[in-house]
Amino acid sequence: MLSAAVVIALSVTSCTPVDNPVSPVTPPEPVVKADTARHTIIMYGVVGGASDPQIETAWEIMKPYLNDRKNVRCVVCFKYAKPEHFAGKYAKPGDLVLFELTDTTDLMKIGENYAMKWSDLALYEESTLTSIIDLASTVAPAREYTFLTYGHGGGFDKNVDYEKDQRKAQPNSNRAVLYDEWIETSAGHEAMNMYEFLRGINNSKVPHFKSIFFHNCLMGGVESVFDISLFCDYLVVSSHLLAMNPAPIRQFIKATTEQKDLKTAYLQMLSKLSPEWDKGYQGYGFNGDLKLIDCQKLLDVIDPAAKLTNRLKEIYPTQSEMLDTAMVHTYQYYNEKNFYDLEDYAAQVAKYTGDSQLKTISAQLSEALGKAILGRAEMHFSTLGDLPKFTLSVVLSSNKDYQAKTAWDYTFKEAYEYTNWHIFTGFGDWLNTTRQGPRDQSEGYQGQPVGQCFNQRP
Repeated sequence: MLSAAVVIALSVTSCTPVDNPVSPVTPPEPVVKADTARHTIIMYGVVGGASDPQIETAWEIMKPYLNDRKNVRCVVCFKYAKPEHFAGKYAKPGDLVLFELTDTTDLMKIGENYAMKWSDLALYEESTLTSIIDLASTVAPAREYTFLTYGHGGGFDKNVDYEKDQRKAQPNSNRAVLYDEWIETSAGHEAMNMYEFLRGINNSKVPHFKSIFFHNCLMGGVESVFDISLFCDYLVVSSHLLAMNPAPIRQFIKATTEQKDLKTAYLQMLSKLSPEWDKGYQGYGFNGDLKLIDCQKLLDVIDPAAKLTNRLKEIYPTQSEMLDTAMVHTYQYYNEKNFYDLEDYAAQVAKYTGDSQLKTISAQLSEALGKAILGRAEMHFSTLGDLPKFTLSVVLSSNKDYQAKTAWDYTFKEAYEYTNWHIFTGFGDWLNTTRQGPRDQSEGYQGQPVGQCFNQRP
C-alpha cells in the first residue's frame, strides 16, 4: 500500500497565445526490475455531490482482478465530496485517499491508514498531479502506464483554457479537464485547464502514457484531443456528457488483466458496456458515446481539416447563405455547449454548397476520422437529433462571439488560438470569418439536431 505523503513541486511556464504552452518531452526508457508490472493504471479524480458510492462500488468490483503484481497494478488518488451530499463509506468528507488497489486491499481501512485530511489540497494543481504520477510510478513501476481520470470535465472552455497568470478578471463557474468542488473562487469552483493537466504529465517521471482515459464529460473535442494526443499512444474520450456509471472503468480493468495488448483490451471494454451502460442515457432520452483513438493515426486528420478551413474561407464571400444553413443543420452534442460533430459539419457544408472541392475534402476527412477512431460504444436515444456514428466535436461560433471577451479580460479568440487544433489547421481563422453561428439552444431546443438537451426531455 502507498504512504499518503505527497511532495508538491510547482513548475509554471507562461507563454503568449501564439504557441501551445506545452511541448512534449522525450520519455525515458522504462527500467525493468524484478517487481516491474506489465501495466500500471493511475486513477485520479474527484466527483463531488452524492456520487462517491459509485466509484467505491467500482473499487469493490475491480479488486479480484488485481491479483498479480507482475501483470496489472492500479494506484488510486481520489478526493471525497463535501459533507452536504456526502454518501461515501470508506473515508470522510474531503479526505484525499491515495493507495494501491489490490485483491487484498481492506477498503474499510483506507480512510484510517491512507487518507490525507487535506480538503484544501487542489487536485487541479499541476504540481499535485506530477507528484501523484511520480509516486505511483515509483511504488508500482511498469513497462507501460495508463492515466485514468474520473470526475467532471467540460472540454474546451474559453473561460478556463488560458494561462491563469494572464487572467485579469473573475470568471464564471466553469469546468475544464477536472474541477474540485472544495476549491472555490468568488465566482465558483476552480478548474484544471488543459495546459496545467499536460504540464503535470510533462514534468513527471511518466511524460508519455500508453493511454489516457477520460471518464469525464465532453473531452472528445478536437480542441482537447489534439493537445492530449501528443502525450499518449491511445486516447479514450466521450464527446457527449458521460454517464456517471463507472462500468467503463470496471470493464477496462477486467479487460486489461485478461488481454496483453492494450488496444485489444479497450475494444473488449467497449463491446461489454451494453446493456448496463445504456440505462444512464435511455432514461434521459440522450445519445452518448465513448471512443478509442489511435493518436498516431489522428495526425492524418490534420491535412483534410486544414483544407476544409481554407476552402470555407475561400467560398464564404459567394456561399455565405448556404454555409450558414449548413451550420444550423449540423449535429450538436449537448445543448449548453457549442460543440458540433466535425464529420457531420464537413458533410453538411459540402451538401448545402454543392462545392466539388468540399465534397472531396469531406470524404477525405471522413476516411481519416474512420481510421483514427478504432472502436466505439454508442447510445442513440435522442428524438431531437442523431447520427449513424459520432466522431469528434468541434467548436462552431460566429465571428462576433469569437472576438468577444470572456469572463476574464481576454477574448474567445485568444483562448482558442492556444490550441494545437488551431495551430495545426487554422480553424480559428474560419470562426473569425463567418458571421453566422449555430442556433443558440442553451435554454432549450431550437430546431438544430442535438443529442443531449436537458431543457427538453421525452
